[in-house]
Amino acid sequence: MATLPSSPAHTAAAALRRARKLLFTRLHAHAALPDAAFCAGFDAVVCAIEADLAHEEKVMERLAFDGLHQRLAENALLLASLHRVAVQVEDGNAALGRAALTAAHDLLSLHRLTTDLALVLARPAASRPKGY
Repeated sequence: MATLPSSPAHTAAAALRRARKLLFTRLHAHAALPDAAFCAGFDAVVCAIEADLAHEEKVMERLAFDGLHQRLAENALLLASLHRVAVQVEDGNAALGRAALTAAHDLLSLHRLTTDLALVLARPAASRPKGY
């Protein structure tokens, strides 16, 4: 892979990827917990997702990300859904919590891909990798 020139968008993309990788590591570790521990720690994982999304939104605002309004709406829906099921998960419904985290992981993975693509396409054509 070609080395990319340093730019605010490239630096931001790298920071977002690192933050998302750390969040995914946490989600995977949490998913591996026994049901009781999973339920007890669900709220902390939701808070971690919320913090990650807030960071992502700030970076995207600074970069004038084209899809920001749509992303904000998707993030709000994701967080509302997680908060809605949190009480049931804390009451012991691990299956619901696991399904919610799987859905969150899938949406966050899609966000990661679309963000990377948008940031690559936002760079001047001369600095893009071949094929973009």
